[in-house]
Amino acid sequence: MKGIWRAVWLSFLLGACSEKPATPAAPDKSAAALAAPDAACPGGTVKGCVDAAAEAERKGEAARAVELYTRGCEAGVARVCNVLGTFVWQGRGTSADPARAYSLYMRACEGGDAAGCFSAAICHRTGACAEKNDAEATKLLRRGCDGGDSRACANLGGR
Repeated sequence: MKGIWRAVWLSFLLGACSEKPATPAAPDKSAAALAAPDAACPGGTVKGCVDAAAEAERKGEAARAVELYTRGCEAGVARVCNVLGTFVWQGRGTSADPARAYSLYMRACEGGDAAGCFSAAICHRTGACAEKNDAEATKLLRRGCDGGDSRACANLGGR
């Protein structure tokens, strides 16, 4: 009996170790971008701008948040491009511009932000900020889901 359990345990371990790892999403280069110097940002780094933008957003200072999120996005912080896209989409602190919002969502997605892929997919699914295109929406949802965005997975049918 002891030998059977050993065989079962060994096959379990070998099976667990032989699983093919999930394909990682594009690497998010945000950490390096956050550390980049930017004299115009509080503290002299891009992280200072991003932190100050979040604080401005909490205080309801949308225009200031947009200004600071823009610096973070331009510096290459992918997740910030997605946040900025939402501000632009909603017209918070800036004029509403669906095409620019989509461009920011795609920049986020291409930079490795799964939530940006989800946002861009919704633009294609609804046709509200990009050409209605179900195939492109599905492709972006898959990319977002593979990157860990649960909303993208849910929109793919719980993948």
